[in-house]
Amino acid sequence: MAKTTSSLVLSIIFLMMFSLVEENMGCLAILDDCDLINCGATCKSRFGPTTNSLCLPDGGIRRCVCVYPCPNDKTHI
Repeated sequence: MAKTTSSLVLSIIFLMMFSLVEENMGCLAILDDCDLINCGATCKSRFGPTTNSLCLPDGGIRRCVCVYPCPNDKTHI
């Protein structure tokens, strides 16, 4: 009986953690070469002031990656 209860509790905790993580994850967009554009300004102008920007290596060039809050509707999937 105790093993069944603990399995059920662990399953519920796992599902709750998974649902919370999914809500808080942001969307991302990969833009042009960081040497060609101002990555931070471009990301903020396209996706809003809460957007974070990174320049990440992609082969021989550095790509601009924008991380922004996902829209509330799920049409972007």
